[in-house]
Amino acid sequence: MKKSVLGAAAVATLLAALFAPEDEGSIVGPATATTRQVERVAVAPIAAVAAAQTDRALAIHPRRALEDEEAATLFAKQSWQPETPKKIMLDQQAAQAAHPAARVDANAPPPLPFQFLGRFVDEGKAAYFLQAGERNVVARPGDMLEERYRFDGVVQGALQFTYLPLNLKQTLAVGDLN
Repeated sequence: MKKSVLGAAAVATLLAALFAPEDEGSIVGPATATTRQVERVAVAPIAAVAAAQTDRALAIHPRRALEDEEAATLFAKQSWQPETPKKIMLDQQAAQAAHPAARVDANAPPPLPFQFLGRFVDEGKAAYFLQAGERNVVARPGDMLEERYRFDGVVQGALQFTYLPLNLKQTLAVGDLN
């Protein structure tokens, strides 16, 4: 039974191949142009042609420019080490050199990297939920955060932190703490 089914399938395939229509458009001949056609074509500078091709390619693929930028940073040097105060200071100096109009006070700490999410009180002890970048952090008074900040507690309805490299106080306004 299996052999007869396989034989019938083979015969059907052979007949389909024999009676299939000819594919006449698959072979493309060389392009030929007459002398008049060549004379009509204006010769453009190579840079203009390349720019037109680039514009056309970006119009067809609008994400290509974004992908090129992402590809450029694909193998950039990355580190899991936290930034040191010296690196922060060098970054600030580089930013000042690049934008002299936007001078930053050398004794000013960087902006707080925390956002307030909420508060929890258990047996009279408060814990504060903060977000630092993509991470959620639970902070209690006296805790070290991000290796550069110490959470001091709540002062006049705002969370107070100490930026340890410069020993400066910073506050994070949180609104109502009920």
